[in-house]
Amino acid sequence: MVALGVTSYVNNWYNTGNAADVKPLLFAGTGALILELFAAIPGMEPVAAALGWLAFTGFLIGPVQNPSPAQNLLKITGQGKG
Repeated sequence: MVALGVTSYVNNWYNTGNAADVKPLLFAGTGALILELFAAIPGMEPVAAALGWLAFTGFLIGPVQNPSPAQNLLKITGQGKG
């Protein structure tokens, strides 16, 4: 969830140019707390880790923020439409 929050924050900063908008970090922190509570249930730690990685992977390729981090990375490297 930390990786998700940082990636979301940087992508939002790149898209909007507003570094003071810390909402993605707050949302990721809330998600991390929820996953931590879920992981505290005996036997659920691997499930919580899998959910965190699934959320991170989905965020990278899904159009949650438009354009997505994957689209921005392709644009920065010159591989995508720009």
